[in-house]
Amino acid sequence: MAKIRLTENYLKQVILENIKKVLNEEEVESEASNGKIVDLISFLHNAQLPVREIHWNTRNNALHLLTDESIDELLDWEDRLAETYLGSNDRELKINGIKPSSSEFKGIMEELSDLATEVKESFGDDKKYENINAVLDEILEATKKNTYRADFK
Repeated sequence: MAKIRLTENYLKQVILENIKKVLNEEEVESEASNGKIVDLISFLHNAQLPVREIHWNTRNNALHLLTDESIDELLDWEDRLAETYLGSNDRELKINGIKPSSSEFKGIMEELSDLATEVKESFGDDKKYENINAVLDEILEATKKNTYRADFK
């Protein structure tokens, strides 16, 4: 009888340890996803200045108009993602130093697309991120359009 209780206690302990491990892994994954969304919000914030500089310094009318539209989009996406993120998390948001490495409009759009794709993939099919994913889908659609339009002279 004592051997059975010992085995039951051992099994309970192993099960509890495995549950804690799974919960901890989910916590780590959640923190990684939160870090990526903050990186994306920061990128959107920090990309506005180089896009504005391109806007002011181009002699290409198509690029001038495109960057004008894009500055508004970047600000809108930053605001919507930040508000959605803060609405689903009980934490503060601090903009970090993530910014475009490219000084070309097309390169900035490609970097934004890559970052948005990475964030979207980190969320997977988790329903709690569906509002953020809706904004990410808009970003991905617009960056493809803007990358295409950037080739026009």
